[in-house]
Amino acid sequence: MKKVLLAAAVASISFSAAHAAPTLYGKLNVSLNQVDNNDFKGNDQTQLNSNASRIGVKGEEKLTDNIGVVYLAEWSISTDGSGSDTDLSARNRYLGLKFKDIGTVKAGYFDSYLKTIAGDNQDIFNDDTNLDITKTMYGEERLKNAIGFESDKNLLPIPLRFNVMAEMGEDNSSKYTTKKRNGFGSGVATSLVYDNKDAGFNVAIAGNFGVQGKYNASDISDKIESDSYRFTTSWDLTKIGVDGLTLGALYQYTEPSNSPSKDQLKALGLKTSAASLDEKAWVLQATYRVPSTPWAVKGQYQSAKTSWDEDDRKIDQYGVGLDYNFNKQGRFYAVLAQQKRNWLKEDDKKTVFGVGMIYSF
Repeated sequence: MKKVLLAAAVASISFSAAHAAPTLYGKLNVSLNQVDNNDFKGNDQTQLNSNASRIGVKGEEKLTDNIGVVYLAEWSISTDGSGSDTDLSARNRYLGLKFKDIGTVKAGYFDSYLKTIAGDNQDIFNDDTNLDITKTMYGEERLKNAIGFESDKNLLPIPLRFNVMAEMGEDNSSKYTTKKRNGFGSGVATSLVYDNKDAGFNVAIAGNFGVQGKYNASDISDKIESDSYRFTTSWDLTKIGVDGLTLGALYQYTEPSNSPSKDQLKALGLKTSAASLDEKAWVLQATYRVPSTPWAVKGQYQSAKTSWDEDDRKIDQYGVGLDYNFNKQGRFYAVLAQQKRNWLKEDDKKTVFGVGMIYSF
């Protein structure tokens, strides 16, 4: 009997320790790419890319019957040893409290809710070093010094969730705003998401307000505090008998918030185009998962038009992808895409062909 009790006690301790331990997770995404006109100056390049590979730890622990603690810390991993993904640079990280059936409050450095409503059904090239939508449009921002609230799926009687995030500016602002960024909510990100899994239908709307971001087609290299409105939707047509086909779309409008006048910008020696900037962007996407096979075929078209008094510029990108899914963790893929910049008189097209593999753990 003592041996049985001892074995049960040891098993209980082991179970508790395992339950309390953080989860190690990661995503490795390595591709071999041939990029023609890589710099839009006629130069070609063969690349081995890391594509936002990452590693992290996360966990959730019960504190009381109704409150738990949640945490996450994530770092970039440069699987190719160089390039845009610096080893162990900061990605998402936060500490928070989860309230049963109400929601979660998080504090730290994590993706804006405008960014997170765009998923795989809006961006088939997500994380790609050359082709991610961050290369064409504003909005793929991760906010520093942020506090966010994310409602629980059980809070409302319908599959509707809302999120709101407030950024502490801490005097971290560009010269392209007249607003001081030194208080609570210097930047704000919000989203409202309706996700009906039974119908295979998702629709979301989100906004960034006073959040720094980049206008890829403009002649301004700095990030600018901007207001942006994003709408996304997707529909899995399997639910109505078209097996394997999913359609997705995104539309976004962006303009600077609290921008100085042209005279003020000129006095500061800055680009006066910021006073009249705006950007309209959209994405159309389709994915066909071939029934009863590991194959999936994808296609996407995206466009961002940036306008101001002196100019009108447009970035168009279209491409296709082919996936072979070994299982839920491992996937082999191939991509072929081209990006065009209409304001360039020559060498205006960049073409990317690549093959790669993703493994998540």
